[in-house]
Amino acid sequence: MMKGLTTSWKIFRSVCIVQLILVAFKAMMSFGQVLFQGNALVGLVNIIAYGLQFVFVYHGLSMLNYNYPDVPLAPRQKRWFNILYILNFILIAFLFAQVVNSWWMLRFIFNIETYQGFKRYWFTITAHLIISWVIFIIHLIFLAGMFRLRRSIHENTINTWYEQFDQQP
Repeated sequence: MMKGLTTSWKIFRSVCIVQLILVAFKAMMSFGQVLFQGNALVGLVNIIAYGLQFVFVYHGLSMLNYNYPDVPLAPRQKRWFNILYILNFILIAFLFAQVVNSWWMLRFIFNIETYQGFKRYWFTITAHLIISWVIFIIHLIFLAGMFRLRRSIHENTINTWYEQFDQQP
């Protein structure tokens, strides 16, 4: 039986925390978009998408903290995992659309002439572009890690059960 988290799972936990912060930030920005800008529908879609990501990352951290390495998942946890995994897998398209939507900003970031005109907004534009890319990449890593985590918990649980029945009193 394993006692603690391996280094790779500790790194995964850190990546999850970064993703929680970034997704919460983007959800708050979308909430501001709903309140202060005219395109409330887009803001609501963003809030729902980032909210689903936040819930799934939180669920993943919960599984890592309370179920890893060999505590079996409850049926409710399995059901929520499956639903959230499918929804977040679909959200890859949403995140990729966010990345593609921010490509127009590249000319303002890397072109010296346009940089001079938009010097005031350079940091904001750059941050928006980088955050979109980072959330997308981390989400891909997170989905792969969650699949591996669920599989690892299942295998460790089965192995622990076999060890219990194989031992002689």
